[in-house]
Amino acid sequence: MKRRQQAFTLLEVLIALAMLAIVLTAAFRGINLVALQTAELGERHMAQWIAQNRLAEMRMGPYPDLGATGGIIEQGGHRFRWQQTVSRLDQPLFRRIDIKVSNDEGAQLTALIGIASQ
Repeated sequence: MKRRQQAFTLLEVLIALAMLAIVLTAAFRGINLVALQTAELGERHMAQWIAQNRLAEMRMGPYPDLGATGGIIEQGGHRFRWQQTVSRLDQPLFRRIDIKVSNDEGAQLTALIGIASQ
Protein backbone atom coordinates (compact mmCIF):
# COMPACT_ATOMS: atom_id res chain seq x y z
CA MET A 1 0.00 0.00 0.00
CA LYS A 2 1.27 3.35 -0.97
CA ARG A 3 1.41 6.04 1.67
CA ARG A 4 0.28 9.54 0.69
CA GLN A 5 2.46 12.42 1.88
CA GLN A 6 0.79 15.21 3.78
CA ALA A 7 1.93 18.60 2.50
CA PHE A 8 0.53 22.07 1.94
CA THR A 9 -0.60 22.90 -1.53
CA LEU A 10 0.44 26.10 -3.24
CA LEU A 11 -3.09 27.46 -2.89
CA GLU A 12 -3.09 26.88 0.88
CA VAL A 13 0.26 28.65 1.23
CA LEU A 14 -0.97 31.64 -0.80
CA ILE A 15 -4.14 31.93 1.28
CA ALA A 16 -2.10 31.80 4.50
CA LEU A 17 0.26 34.52 3.21
CA ALA A 18 -2.67 36.72 2.18
CA MET A 19 -4.22 36.36 5.64
CA LEU A 20 -0.88 37.17 7.27
CA ALA A 21 -0.51 40.28 5.09
CA ILE A 22 -3.97 41.51 6.10
CA VAL A 23 -3.29 40.96 9.80
CA LEU A 24 0.12 42.69 9.64
CA THR A 25 -1.33 45.65 7.73
CA ALA A 26 -4.01 46.13 10.39
CA ALA A 27 -1.43 45.84 13.16
CA PHE A 28 0.88 48.44 11.57
CA ARG A 29 -2.03 50.83 11.04
CA GLY A 30 -2.95 50.47 14.70
CA ILE A 31 0.62 51.13 15.82
CA ASN A 32 0.81 54.19 13.56
CA LEU A 33 -2.46 55.55 14.97
CA VAL A 34 -1.22 55.14 18.54
CA ALA A 35 2.04 56.94 17.68
CA LEU A 36 0.17 59.86 16.10
CA GLN A 37 -2.19 60.17 19.07
CA THR A 38 0.73 60.12 21.49
CA ALA A 39 2.44 62.94 19.59
CA GLU A 40 -0.79 64.98 19.54
CA LEU A 41 -1.31 64.43 23.26
CA GLY A 42 2.22 65.68 23.96
CA GLU A 43 1.61 68.75 21.83
CA ARG A 44 -1.65 69.49 23.66
CA HIS A 45 0.10 69.05 27.00
CA MET A 46 2.76 71.61 26.04
CA ALA A 47 0.04 74.01 24.84
CA GLN A 48 -1.69 73.70 28.22
CA TRP A 49 1.59 74.57 29.97
CA ILE A 50 1.99 77.63 27.76
CA ALA A 51 -1.53 78.83 28.59
CA GLN A 52 -0.98 78.29 32.31
CA ASN A 53 2.35 80.15 32.17
CA ARG A 54 0.73 83.10 30.36
CA LEU A 55 -2.03 83.26 32.99
CA ALA A 56 0.51 83.13 35.83
CA GLU A 57 2.52 85.94 34.22
CA MET A 58 -0.62 88.05 33.87
CA ARG A 59 -1.55 87.50 37.51
CA MET A 60 1.94 88.29 38.82
CA GLY A 61 2.49 91.36 36.66
CA PRO A 62 0.77 94.72 36.75
CA TYR A 63 -3.00 94.95 36.41
CA PRO A 64 -3.64 93.85 32.81
CA ASP A 65 -4.84 96.33 30.20
CA LEU A 66 -7.97 95.61 28.19
CA GLY A 67 -7.55 94.23 24.69
CA ALA A 68 -6.05 91.37 22.74
CA THR A 69 -2.39 90.47 22.40
CA GLY A 70 -0.58 87.47 21.03
CA GLY A 71 2.74 85.99 20.16
CA ILE A 72 4.74 82.97 19.16
CA ILE A 73 6.63 80.75 21.57
CA GLU A 74 8.80 77.73 20.97
CA GLN A 75 8.64 74.85 23.40
CA GLY A 76 9.74 71.24 23.10
CA GLY A 77 10.89 71.74 19.53
CA HIS A 78 7.44 72.99 18.44
CA ARG A 79 6.20 76.48 17.64
CA PHE A 80 2.97 77.61 19.26
CA ARG A 81 0.85 80.71 18.74
CA TRP A 82 -0.87 82.17 21.77
CA GLN A 83 -3.55 84.81 21.93
CA GLN A 84 -4.94 86.40 25.03
CA THR A 85 -7.92 88.68 25.42
CA VAL A 86 -8.45 90.77 28.55
CA SER A 87 -12.01 91.94 29.14
CA ARG A 88 -13.99 93.68 31.87
CA LEU A 89 -16.13 92.00 34.47
CA ASP A 90 -19.01 93.44 36.52
CA GLN A 91 -16.61 94.01 39.40
CA PRO A 92 -14.16 96.81 38.51
CA LEU A 93 -11.29 95.23 40.47
CA PHE A 94 -11.31 92.04 38.37
CA ARG A 95 -10.53 91.29 34.74
CA ARG A 96 -11.24 88.17 32.72
CA ILE A 97 -8.35 86.69 30.73
CA ASP A 98 -9.03 84.29 27.84
CA ILE A 99 -5.96 82.50 26.51
CA LYS A 100 -5.93 80.32 23.40
CA VAL A 101 -2.96 78.34 22.15
CA SER A 102 -2.73 76.86 18.66
CA ASN A 103 -0.08 75.01 16.70
CA ASP A 104 1.85 76.42 13.75
CA GLU A 105 -0.88 75.29 11.33
CA GLY A 106 -3.51 77.28 13.24
CA ALA A 107 -5.38 74.38 14.88
CA GLN A 108 -6.43 75.37 18.40
CA LEU A 109 -4.95 73.02 20.99
CA THR A 110 -6.22 74.49 24.25
CA ALA A 111 -8.12 77.38 25.79
CA LEU A 112 -7.89 78.69 29.33
CA ILE A 113 -9.97 81.27 31.17
CA GLY A 114 -8.71 83.04 34.27
CA ILE A 115 -9.31 86.06 36.47
CA ALA A 116 -6.80 88.75 37.47
CA SER A 117 -7.37 91.16 40.30
CA GLN A 118 -6.02 94.60 41.04
